[in-house]
Amino acid sequence: MWFSKLTNYFFPDGSESRKLIGLFFVLLFLKFMWLNLLWCMLSTFTPFSKIETYLDTILVSLILLLPLICFRAVKTTLVIFVLLDGLFVANLMYFRTYFTAIPLDSYLLASNLSDFSSSVIDSCRVVDLFFPLSTIAAGILWWRNFRKLEDKQVRKERKRYSIARYVLLILLVALIPAIRLWSQNGFKAAYERLQDAYLHTCNVPMYTIFGSLYYDYTCDQIVYTEDIKNDIDSWLARKTDCKSVLPHVYAKDNCVIILAESLESWVLNKTVEGQEITPNLNRILRDSSVIYAPHVLSQVKGGRSIDAQLLMCTGLLPINSGPYSIKFPESYYPSLVKAFKEKHKNARAYSLTIDKPMVWNQCIIAPVLGYDSLVSKSCFIQEEPVGSRKQVGDRAFLRQCLSKMKKNEVWSDSGNTLVQCVTYSGHNPFILPDSLKKVFFSEDVPDVLNRYMTMANYTDRAIGEFISRLKSDKRFENTLVVIMGDHEALGTVRKELCSDPVGKNILSDKAFVPLIILNAPSNMYYGKVMGQIDVYPTLLDLLGLNDYWWKGLGESIFNPQKPDFDVDSQLNIVGDTAGIPDEEVRMAKKAWEISDLIIRYDYLGRKLNVKE
Repeated sequence: MWFSKLTNYFFPDGSESRKLIGLFFVLLFLKFMWLNLLWCMLSTFTPFSKIETYLDTILVSLILLLPLICFRAVKTTLVIFVLLDGLFVANLMYFRTYFTAIPLDSYLLASNLSDFSSSVIDSCRVVDLFFPLSTIAAGILWWRNFRKLEDKQVRKERKRYSIARYVLLILLVALIPAIRLWSQNGFKAAYERLQDAYLHTCNVPMYTIFGSLYYDYTCDQIVYTEDIKNDIDSWLARKTDCKSVLPHVYAKDNCVIILAESLESWVLNKTVEGQEITPNLNRILRDSSVIYAPHVLSQVKGGRSIDAQLLMCTGLLPINSGPYSIKFPESYYPSLVKAFKEKHKNARAYSLTIDKPMVWNQCIIAPVLGYDSLVSKSCFIQEEPVGSRKQVGDRAFLRQCLSKMKKNEVWSDSGNTLVQCVTYSGHNPFILPDSLKKVFFSEDVPDVLNRYMTMANYTDRAIGEFISRLKSDKRFENTLVVIMGDHEALGTVRKELCSDPVGKNILSDKAFVPLIILNAPSNMYYGKVMGQIDVYPTLLDLLGLNDYWWKGLGESIFNPQKPDFDVDSQLNIVGDTAGIPDEEVRMAKKAWEISDLIIRYDYLGRKLNVKE
């Protein structure tokens, strides 16, 4: 009885009108819950046990139906449904790679997707069709059953009456979430309680996509305070900064870095169906002056490849949301490049990529990191096209990089040069022309795994040819060569592949990338877990740059006290923490927040009073 009275009070229109409103509300609610289900299937179903998931979904659904209920604007409501479908599908595709919602700032970067369209399409799933199909169903049902529901005169008479009562309904529904947030010290505090290893993916289901966007907005509004400065100072003061045990060696005058797109560690020294996936890298590992670390934890976040450059070049972790190169290009970044140029006064540094300069804002961030020149897409000849967009393949790219080096186009006459080469072919969905394939696997191997291993073999050939030809240059002996996978490759597909009867015997369930360093002072196998954050201080040691003032947030592998664990971007602990004090584990997790604050508020620039 009471429910009927409430319904009549808030929705006084005729029964047919209520049916239309009920239909649209149910479909809208189901859209949100379908998003939550798909989201939780890739992470945790904890949100479904939280009342916020249902209350916030009902509240947002009621708000989105304002045009329908107050103005009978059905077509406007259908447009809202279409926009919502796009928002949901885009965020699901993003989540399947980055394990987070699309950051607020990144919606302005849609043009960057043109070079990654195949990867975007590969992130779609059949289950995503529910969103547009439910909108189509709503439109058909309205057209067939409700289109002639009311005349304009009735709509005008009830317009103001409906608005007042409907707004009251929204306020009443909002009351319970508001009280819960108030009891948790506000939305931001409640949201941030989810930022740990097990609950970090709960934010979107519990607070909806719009809650995630609002959180990004609130973070951008926070101003730098003395408390923030003290928090950073305190963490940095407690960070153990042990001296390296690396003996004094003659540091190389040059450095060549290859960031291999999506190269994971498990493909090295791996034979599948009698075929060696990376024969060239395997041969390099047998060299007498190579350092090999196979358990480098991928720690990139919303910036992917550009985050890998941040980790390796600056010793800072990625920011909490979005790419640092877009959001904070004006912050000061100490870097390996700047340390190298500080030691070698006439040194030059170059970053080579086949991406457009605008991708990840590289044209701006490269000089900020200290590079003298960004050699990008227009500087390379379109050879050996690979992928759905027919970009320059890794073999052609590295061959042209080497040609530019030997012609001194990207090699300083002074002899002190740092060159970074960022490969491209390993981008998902790993499409390699048949003419370039050298390994072939049976249909028993899952398709995506088959394609990934085939592409890894191609990248291996590219790197092998590059190293072989570089060795013929007299400058090679005085050059430290660093090869590292820029980030993991398989995202949420990894779990599925590890459950496959064939796949589970091939790939690793851990997101490790390899670190290979040629012309090292000695042969070394580092089998402990390390993070990409640890590569920066390790390279400072190897290049004789220990005097540089910024040592980064990680630890060099030459530090005997370096623990055998690290923390990924979801705050999961990977490795062995036996015997490690709880405070050290907390410090490792806290490093993510500290790095975000350092970058966001230009802490290092303020500290040095530097203005670039």
